[in-house]
Amino acid sequence: MRQKKLNDFLKLKGQEYAPFDPERMPRIFKQFKKDFLSSFKPKVIHIVGTNGKGSTGRFIALGLREFKVLHFTSPHLFLFNERFYCNGEYVSFAKLEQIHTLLMQKDYAQEASYFEYATLLALYLAKDMDYLVLEAGLGGEFDSTNVLKDKISVFTQIGLDHMEILGESIEKIATTKLNSMGAVAFLGVQNHQEVFSIAKRIASQKNAQLFIAPQEKQFFLQENLMLAKMVLDFLGISSSLSLQSLDLPARMQYYKPNIILDVGHNEDGARALLQALKKEKIILVYNAYAQKDILKILEILKPIVKRVEIIEVHHPRMIHKEQLEAILKTLDLPYTNFVGKLDCNELYLVFGSFSVVKEFLSGENNEK
Repeated sequence: MRQKKLNDFLKLKGQEYAPFDPERMPRIFKQFKKDFLSSFKPKVIHIVGTNGKGSTGRFIALGLREFKVLHFTSPHLFLFNERFYCNGEYVSFAKLEQIHTLLMQKDYAQEASYFEYATLLALYLAKDMDYLVLEAGLGGEFDSTNVLKDKISVFTQIGLDHMEILGESIEKIATTKLNSMGAVAFLGVQNHQEVFSIAKRIASQKNAQLFIAPQEKQFFLQENLMLAKMVLDFLGISSSLSLQSLDLPARMQYYKPNIILDVGHNEDGARALLQALKKEKIILVYNAYAQKDILKILEILKPIVKRVEIIEVHHPRMIHKEQLEAILKTLDLPYTNFVGKLDCNELYLVFGSFSVVKEFLSGENNEK
């Protein structure tokens, strides 16, 4: 049978995080390690959390640019290879196809989920690197990235998100994320006090060395930069990183002087934006997945919102437009449909999810 190209193969995997079987990846990894990782050189920096994983990981990768470093992040906006960032550029599809050809010879390649297969590609790519900055998906202890135990753990802000998978409370979500803790761990700025006691308890149980960032509320990218610098300092790396160093799209990104893109799609993400933009009045280009607490998110943002423009996104998990309109009416937020025409005298915030930002940027590219 003819081998499928990587993108076609991934399409057959279906949804990125389903179906979930916590025993599958450890079983696959055991065989994968035997087949492909007879030597595995990189020091692993495992990034776990709810908000800020991408930017914190990228800051760390940028700080390690004098070494061979791979940053594995997810999801992607347009192309799958955006998940694999190596020393300033994305890994080519030709390189990914080369590794895919090797993995496809193994039965477990068919068994792996979409995200598990992406993780295997990252592990193969990184095997001869100096560092692997490895971003978890949704979870922590059961995440496919947690098959690596010899690591430095970096915990960004932990909050309420993906509750249908991770649990209905901060305690449950924080516990499953923090249970992935390695022998050395860093804990960033937190909004929920429960996280600290859980982190200290797990560190004690695992005899782990836990460093807690100063709990000084700042602009949220500044908090992520501070956490990254703590890790780099521990590694003995001096760094001149600044917020302007960040080259990861849609993290409080001024795409144009009057257009901000941000993929933080939960309550804590909304609070961070409210803090950053508290002196502004914005037009919110918005849509969201149905399982999000959309009422709460929009309630948080309401003080800075002039009006909401609903952007149409074709995705099975998106909330029905009528339901979103009902929420906007409940909050007494003016709204219209987003038609792609922007007023250069207004400040726009495109916010809601990777799917929302992708849809917006697709429209922008079609206008060019």
